[in-house]
Amino acid sequence: MKKTFSILTGCLLTLSAIFAQSSEATFLGNWQNDDLVIVPWLNGRYNEVWGLAVNGHEFAVLGSTAGMHFIDVTNPTDPQELFLVEGTSKGSNLVHRDFKDFNGYLYCVADEGSSATLQIIDIQDLPNSVTQVYASNEFVITAHNLFIDTSQARLYLLGAQGKTKVLDISNPTQPVLLGSYPNTNFYMPYVHDAYIRDNIGIFNCGYDGLWVIDFADAANPVLLGTMTNYPGAGYNHSGWLSDDKKYFYLLDETHGSPVKVVDMTDPGDLKVVATVDAESAPTQIPHNALIQDNLLYVSYYYDGLQVYDISNPLDPQRVAYYDTYPGPDNNFFAGAWGVYPLLPSGNILVSDIQTGLWVFQSLDVPNLNLILSENEFEACTGETVTFEMTIGNDFADTGVNLSVTGANIPGTVTFEPNPAMPGSTVVVTVAGLSFTQGNTEELTIEANDGTNAVTTDFHLNVNELPGASTLVSPQNNATGVLTNPTFQWSSVPSATGYKLQVSTQSSNFESGVIYSASTSNLSFPLTTNLGAGKVYYWRVLAQNECGSTASGIQTFTTEGTSASFDLSVNAFKIFPNPAHENLLITFETTVGETLNLSLLSVTGEVKLQREILPGTSTTKLKVGDLPAGIYFLKISSGNASVVRKVVVQ
Repeated sequence: MKKTFSILTGCLLTLSAIFAQSSEATFLGNWQNDDLVIVPWLNGRYNEVWGLAVNGHEFAVLGSTAGMHFIDVTNPTDPQELFLVEGTSKGSNLVHRDFKDFNGYLYCVADEGSSATLQIIDIQDLPNSVTQVYASNEFVITAHNLFIDTSQARLYLLGAQGKTKVLDISNPTQPVLLGSYPNTNFYMPYVHDAYIRDNIGIFNCGYDGLWVIDFADAANPVLLGTMTNYPGAGYNHSGWLSDDKKYFYLLDETHGSPVKVVDMTDPGDLKVVATVDAESAPTQIPHNALIQDNLLYVSYYYDGLQVYDISNPLDPQRVAYYDTYPGPDNNFFAGAWGVYPLLPSGNILVSDIQTGLWVFQSLDVPNLNLILSENEFEACTGETVTFEMTIGNDFADTGVNLSVTGANIPGTVTFEPNPAMPGSTVVVTVAGLSFTQGNTEELTIEANDGTNAVTTDFHLNVNELPGASTLVSPQNNATGVLTNPTFQWSSVPSATGYKLQVSTQSSNFESGVIYSASTSNLSFPLTTNLGAGKVYYWRVLAQNECGSTASGIQTFTTEGTSASFDLSVNAFKIFPNPAHENLLITFETTVGETLNLSLLSVTGEVKLQREILPGTSTTKLKVGDLPAGIYFLKISSGNASVVRKVVVQ
């Protein structure tokens, strides 16, 4: 027994995005056939739906356990089945069918049964007839889904016995295989569903995540990027690409997982930028989606039809819904399977697993949106942030008044112009930004035309210059420092990195820099040797996105000699070393000029100091009163010096 239901309505449903309210869609008609075989474990008969517009008529193609039903919905309140093309596989085990049309033909697959195959149906004579012109397992027996890149006349068979197969259908009834993946040259995981446009495929790979692949050369595909770890990740099931190709609306077939808006501008850096859901039970679960204009239509299993205004993709708003499933939500699968909103009339087709085909009236959604060119900003204190905002066309023609509110407004917000006219572009400026203490401030813009009050949010995180590091090692005035020392400094909380600089000058530090290195650590081992016995200066720049702050400058002297020959390592001897009471310094030749002698601790503190006069050949330092340890003996003549390590026992 076939059942047909209809409800007549006198006017179009007008939906309002004001305060993110949504309304129930207008039901027009339903078709189902209780005589069809049921799938016992699923308690249902139906699966996918697709729409056709042929010879002035509109049709729904509804999949079932029997095959593909061609239902005339030109009169949407009285849907009538015209034809059934039986599936090559059918019966109580048949759950999944998928079909899409191209160039006057409908391409069909099923995912159950040893006799399932690719079927091609000529639909050009509707509503008079449909004719199956191809049914063969030459390329595939079972496939979970298919997609047609109409710009390239290519059919993609997905989940085809674990493979993805690409067929040329430029001759619609004689497909030619272009490639099968994975193969020895290119790996891709099992693909559940996909969206392909202009050879760029976005593949839903179940628990392997989202893959983006360029199939321009079908024999040599190129992987552009993947997204396998993202908020709310589950079974990566299906999705649809926005008309501008900037956003992909991703559905994970996982209870409680929302619909994700994925930024596609850089396939190598895919990221979720917004989410939206059915606003129902924790067991809610999305299934399939299509986009028409700025509306995202989702078949949401237990929650039936869900429609979202995505004119602002960073802030989708639910505008319409209709629950086609009368039972309670559950942690299983029931209700709306597929959705199709692309008929010329704008009427919406939904397939329900239990109750067949549903037809809903087209939506008239007023454009009361505030669309921001950006809504997330990182800035620095004192800077100015500027962005554009487009006002929806359906505000009052007297204009809207714009204002901003927020818990903390870290600057002065202005709008130019204000008031603004419908459809115009407003420049929003936030000037004189102040530090937000590491927090992201949420600011709300309101547009009010006296009747409609609409809001949208943007977020500001304002940083400041980092503080200055404290230099730890080498200590200031340290001597006998290794020629390849390890530099150490203190942490600065707001710094994201550090830059070490070593110079030969202190008064004009920058011009004398001989070594520079960037690091995220608090220490850095020098990778080259400094000169022996020379004086150097060093500092550290603490850096973040707002700039850098320099530490103080410290000086140190390296071990070894930089003196003339009469102060070379072989020109004098130190004995004994280690020393106990006295330290003797003996010169090979008598000293010809006044020398300065210092004994320094490892921290650079002068412990003993004296002059060595001309004519001296030996001098003695009394070290018995010093604590045991390591010291540095420094002998200087003008700018030349030599440093030797000594040990006091």
